[in-house]
Formats: sequence, structure tokens, C-alpha cells
Amino acid sequence: MITFPNTISGLSGSETKLYRTLLARLIKKRRRNRLRTKYMNGRNELHDIGYALPPVASDIDIVVGWPAKAVEGLANRVVLDGLAGDDGGELDDLVTSVVSENDLVGMADSVHTDAFVHSCSFVAVLNGDPDMGEPEVIIQEFTADVATGIWDKRRHRLSSALLFDVSDDYETVTSAYLMTYGMTIIMQDDGNGWHVAERSETDDERIACELFAFKPDEQRPFGRSRIDRTVMSLTDSAVRTFLRSELQAELYSVPPRYFLGASEDMFTDEDGNLIPKWRLMLDQALILPRDPASGEVPQVGQFAQYSFEPHSAQLRQTATMFASATSLPPDAMGVLTDNPSSAEAIDKATKELCLLAEKCQRWFGRSWRHVLDRAQQAAGSAGQVQAVRPQWRNPATPSRAAAADAAIKLVQAKILPADSEVTYDMLDLSDEQRRVLHMERQTKRAEERIDQLRIERQTRQGVGGDVTQQPADSSGEPQALTGGTR
Repeated sequence: MITFPNTISGLSGSETKLYRTLLARLIKKRRRNRLRTKYMNGRNELHDIGYALPPVASDIDIVVGWPAKAVEGLANRVVLDGLAGDDGGELDDLVTSVVSENDLVGMADSVHTDAFVHSCSFVAVLNGDPDMGEPEVIIQEFTADVATGIWDKRRHRLSSALLFDVSDDYETVTSAYLMTYGMTIIMQDDGNGWHVAERSETDDERIACELFAFKPDEQRPFGRSRIDRTVMSLTDSAVRTFLRSELQAELYSVPPRYFLGASEDMFTDEDGNLIPKWRLMLDQALILPRDPASGEVPQVGQFAQYSFEPHSAQLRQTATMFASATSLPPDAMGVLTDNPSSAEAIDKATKELCLLAEKCQRWFGRSWRHVLDRAQQAAGSAGQVQAVRPQWRNPATPSRAAAADAAIKLVQAKILPADSEVTYDMLDLSDEQRRVLHMERQTKRAEERIDQLRIERQTRQGVGGDVTQQPADSSGEPQALTGGTR
């Protein structure tokens, strides 16, 4: 378990107050964040179901992966395919280097997924140490269980942030960052206690950290978790249903029995304790003595065997409610129905999820723009910072044939040019494919320009009477005869 430092030497009075305020907020939210992580990993504990469980249930480990399905179902539709300049041109060498060294496209998947789990995630732009093999600019993610901040409602940005850099096993804090307007403080532990290791002042209007929030609003600027109370409650209900069905499966071959003329003393062990009901049901041989008072033999009968249908019906109902709460198609919950959903029904069920994914692209897109602007400034860009826009994959995930057909129709109607970046987006081309097309387009334009210049030169020479064009020789070059006209 992570232990956060309480005291940092070298901080001023106002900085210490800010640090403790942010630390208290982080610890307060950490319990719920860890609970959501347990549901995401399928490690949520079974709540009390209202009756004592037999020993046979101790070996039953029920895992329901619906919370992960809710998160991944949306994360798979919010995919950052790459980056492009706002003017439609290629990225500068500086931006390309920063994106490649930090694997920004790959990191985006983790940032989005963590935002869905914890309601938000943080991405900071830090200075690297090239002497240690690090890139000059580091873009690093901090999850919500080790980072927090204060939202500036007037400027619509973070006014301060507290970030803890932890080890890969999430058990040890290696360093910490305290950021506020015009100041970034790096704190480390030298073995004798935590202290301020580095302090840098800037005149930037934004701190070096951006917030990626899912479903933010005025009351909750840090967003809402995809694993909300409804998801957790329905998941617990599904776990209990599975457990009941597993217990019934253990007793399925044993029909329920009833006893007439029996007393309670007949169902006690040698120590006088009552025999558990589950043991009576599992006993293959049931021996009952005569009633000592009347001498009568108890009568034993049995009822019809239990049916699994009530459990299946309850599970289908729970899955339907879960699918409705998370905008997922019911078939995605793994519960089979008598009539499989048609393609039209699936498209209708996922329409709401696609609309939510488009909103996520807008929420996350602004933050990615600010991260890249800050990264260029941190890299010491001497020229103007290039405006960069994210390229998102279509959340509806149409087939390649359907996307190509729509693009061809728009190009033929002269609504889109054939070599436009918008056309490439519709075709869902990768960054490598776009670069190849750009290079081929530049090569073609250069060849066309050379041919145009050759024709203009030949035309000018022909008008002046200096050169008479003759049929081309075997090399393909025109032959010219000098000496004027005959």
C-alpha cells in the first residue's frame, strides 16, 4: 500500500498549505478509486447475501467482467489514430520527435481507459534528463489514485496539481510534483526525509498538467466514472445470481425432501448440535429412529427437483438493465437470447454509445492540443508553435467498403478533394499510409512541374526560331536542328 509523505521540507507556508489541501483531497477520493479498480479487475468482494453459505461455497470463485466490458466497450470506440497539423500539412520535425519518443498514440489508450475507470486522469509535461537516456521532453500519465488537482472555473483549466510518481508495482512513491500558476516544484526523498529537489518558475498561463475528464460538468469538473453505482450494484446482483445457481448445481441431483412425524432431536449429531440443512440434503443414506414416545416411524417424502430457469431469467433481466445503463448491446453481456439481434437492432443499440464516444473525442481532444502545445514550448521551440489536431477513428466503426463508398461519392460530387485530409480521415488511413501518400503526391507534383517547365522552354525556343522540333529519338528526347530556316 502506498504511503504518501505528510511533510516536505523547503516549502513555503502557502505551498505547504496547498500541498496538504491537495493531499487530503487525494486520500479522500482514493478509497472510491481503489474500489472501482477492483471492479475493473474483477476482484470485487461478494457482499452478504442474507444467509449462511455451506462449506462447499468456499471453493466457488465468481468473477463477473461486466465493469471491464463497460469500460472497454467505450474505450474501443475512442481511439486516437494519430495527429495532424490544423492546416492539413505534415507535422513538424519537433512534434514528430516528441510524439515518437513518448509513444503518445499508444499512451492515449491508457489515458482514456483510466479516465473511464476513475472519472479522470492527468497528463503532465516534464523535463527529461538526456544524460540519463531520457528524452528532452517527457509526457507522462498520472492516474487519479496518485494525482489530484484544483479546477479553475473562470479559466476552465487546472490551477494547481499534485502528482505522485510511483514504482511499477504501485507500492512506493519515488518522486512528487506540485504545480501551480508560474511554478513547478519537484520533491524527492533522500533517505532522511522528503525535501524540495528542484523549483522552476515560468510565465505560462497554464500549468504543465492537463485534465482528461469523462462527462465533466459545472458541478463535477473532474467528471464521472464509467463504473458508477449502478454498474457496481448490477454487478453484485449478477455475482449473487451466479453463486445461487452454482450452489443449486451442487444440489441439483438431490430432490428436496420432507419428514412427517419427526422431532428435532432426530437431527442432532453426537455432540447434540443440529445437523446443517445442506448436509441433510447431500446425505445419500438418511436413517431416522422411531419416535420414542409413540413408536411410530417418521414418513419421508420428496418434492419435484429445482429448476434453473428462475436464475437464468434473473440473470437475463440483470444483463438487460446493465446494457441499458451502459449503452451496450444486450448480446455483449454474454447472455444468450432465443432470438439473436439483427444488424439493425445492434446499430440502434450502439447509436447512443457512438454519440457518447464522439463527446469523448471533443472532451479529450482539447486536452491533447494543450499537451502538445506545452510539449513544444518545453522543447524550446524557437519558432511558432504548430497547431496540432488529433485524428480520431470513426466511433461507428464502419466497414472499409462503406467508408470508401461514402468518400468516393463526396469526391465525385466535388464536395471533398481527393487528396484532402478529411478524405483520408473518412478512409481511416494510418499515419504511415498518409505519409506515403504525401510523398507520392509531392513527387508527382515535382514531375508535373518539370514537364511544364520543359514544355514552356521548348515553346519559347520554337517561337524564336532557334529550334525546330523533330521527332524524338530512341531515348525519348526531342532532336533539335540549329542553323536557322532554310
